[in-house]
Amino acid sequence: MMTVTKSKRKNRSSLASAVVAGCDISSMFRPPRRMKISDAVRKYMRVPRDAGNSVVWESTLTPYVVEAMNCLSSRSYDAVVFVAPARTGKTLGLIDGWISYNIVCDPSDMLVVQMTQDKAQEHSKRRLAKMFRHSPAIARRLSPHRNDNNVHDKTFRDGSFLKIGWPSINVFSSSDFKCVALTDYDRFPEDVDGEGDAFSLASKRTTTFMSLGMTLVESSPGREITDTKWKPS
Repeated sequence: MMTVTKSKRKNRSSLASAVVAGCDISSMFRPPRRMKISDAVRKYMRVPRDAGNSVVWESTLTPYVVEAMNCLSSRSYDAVVFVAPARTGKTLGLIDGWISYNIVCDPSDMLVVQMTQDKAQEHSKRRLAKMFRHSPAIARRLSPHRNDNNVHDKTFRDGSFLKIGWPSINVFSSSDFKCVALTDYDRFPEDVDGEGDAFSLASKRTTTFMSLGMTLVESSPGREITDTKWKPS
């Protein structure tokens, strides 16, 4: 009798594992959800607050980032550059919001580059980890395997990958990413390890994806203007 019970439990466990694996595999073939990034962020991303609380992201608090956010999913552009004063919600909407959108609505490999290794670690631990935990739609998409999730690398059930790095040629080399985001760009070195500027290096990582590739630069106006006659082409 005991042997039969163990066998039934084992079969049920195997069946449950097979169902979970099947769901993970099927999610790889789902088409992107056709909705604006700002709408998706409002629907799926929770913003952590003190005492373990969280709130819905509200576009009305930072309406000036909405257009830039929605441009990130447009195939008419290969880059979005947003410059605004510090502490104006641009990182929350553009960086964290774009991460949320890519996880839930359009799973794809993404690279986020902070200004230093310490800041990359801080962003991952103090912002993203809390946001993932408070956002059910994101939390259930994280891989259940411990080895798939660490401070700088996050893997999801559908196989997509998020890397949180810093300006170094090792981070900008080899791997291809559909989406690359550079945050606090005014604090980046003008030349990354003698290989060129970070924007050019980042943009090369998305070329494999052609018109689907996107590079985002988010910055504060922290440097002197060197060419007063420059105009957008």
